[in-house]
Amino acid sequence: MERRLRAAFENVDLRVLAGILSGGGIIAIPTDTIYGLHCIFSNESTLRKLIGLKGRDRNKGLILLASNVNMVDGLVSFWPGDSRVGLSSIWPAPLTAILPASENLNPFVAPGGKVAVRVPSFKRLVELIDMLGEPIVSTSANKSGAPPTSSMREVEKQFPDLDAYLSRRGRHAKRVSTIVDFTNGEGRVVREGAYDYYNSPK
Repeated sequence: MERRLRAAFENVDLRVLAGILSGGGIIAIPTDTIYGLHCIFSNESTLRKLIGLKGRDRNKGLILLASNVNMVDGLVSFWPGDSRVGLSSIWPAPLTAILPASENLNPFVAPGGKVAVRVPSFKRLVELIDMLGEPIVSTSANKSGAPPTSSMREVEKQFPDLDAYLSRRGRHAKRVSTIVDFTNGEGRVVREGAYDYYNSPK
């Protein structure tokens, strides 16, 4: 039986995780919101596998996590209005922004010409993305239509064949990210979550 990596995210050498992801692996790790399934976004076969594991409609898209706003520049065709300035003052935060997608993005992550992207407020996760040098896909660690998982034990029960299972010490966040659509210039909340967009300074 193949041995899979199981450990606390804080204790694992990030180079090991970067190698798994670069090789087309799918890993479960904590984020600044809920547990997520992650892979690199530039490997279409891995994207197909991830979508199949979740039973997700491929037309719904997937969230991309970037390490900074400069990395997001490569994902968007343009920044509507003053969205870059506004998001630069908000990120890192549990806020996912919907923006006009760059034409070269795979439609699995950018259906309808839009991309959902976030700079997470979890330093170790950002360090992993920096090491990879490209954004990673993030989707909640649960089957489509099921509630989010709250422990790595639940994740492994639903997804027994991932390449790594990384838990987080202490109490883990249980709220999803807030999703805000900026494609028309002004931010419009389309999903309430962990970030209070309307009542936070911008």
